[in-house]
Amino acid sequence: MKRLLFILFLLFVLSASGSAGIFGSLGGGLGATMPQGEFNEYTKTGFSIMGYGSIGVLKMPYMQLRLGLQGVFFERDNRNVVFEGDPEDIFTETYTNDLLKGTLGLEFSKRLAAIQPYGGGGVGIYYFESKTELKDPAGEVIASNKLDSKTKFGWNLNGGIRIFMFPRVAFDFNIQYDIVQDLEQYSEEEVVSFNSEFLSLFAGVSIPLGLF
Repeated sequence: MKRLLFILFLLFVLSASGSAGIFGSLGGGLGATMPQGEFNEYTKTGFSIMGYGSIGVLKMPYMQLRLGLQGVFFERDNRNVVFEGDPEDIFTETYTNDLLKGTLGLEFSKRLAAIQPYGGGGVGIYYFESKTELKDPAGEVIASNKLDSKTKFGWNLNGGIRIFMFPRVAFDFNIQYDIVQDLEQYSEEEVVSFNSEFLSLFAGVSIPLGLF
C-alpha cells in the first residue's frame, strides 16, 4: 500500500509540473464484484474498493499507462451443520473469501466536451485468501482453516465514462472484467482450483492532472 501511494504521489508531481508534456489522472471508487465462470458456490457478491493512476507521455493524448489496485471483501456464506448424534445442536460453518489485485495496462480515451469515454486492458496480479470457521451452537469457534492462495497472474479489461460536472473533477463510472486461472479456494473443507472470472462495477471520482 505504501508503494502504491508513493507511485501515485510521483505521478501527481510529474504531471503537475508539465515539464515533459506529461498528463494523466487519479481516481477511485466503491462498487461491487460478482464472481463469474467456474467460481464456487461459497463465494458471493463482494464489496470493492478501487483506486488507479494513469499517465501518458510522448504527446499521445489518447493513450495512457494505467496502474490499478482493488480490494474485494466477499460476502460471508454461513451454512448450518448438524452432526450425527446431535440432531438438535446446530453448528455454523462460515466461508470467508477476500481478493487483492493489482493491474497494469493501457487506457484509451477521448475527451468530448463534458464527457470522456475510455477503455483498455492489461495484465493483473491476484492474491486470493480463503478461510473457513466452524462454530458450536453457543457461537464459539471450535475449528478454523485458512488458505493463503499463491499469487496468480490474469487478464483485466476495463472501460467506462467520466462526466465532468466541475472543471477539474469528474464522476467516474467504471466496469472491469478479470480472468484468472487456478485460484485455490475451500469448497466443503477441500482445497480446489477454479478458473475464476470477476465482473466489477464502480462509481467514483476522477481528477485530471497536468495537460488535458
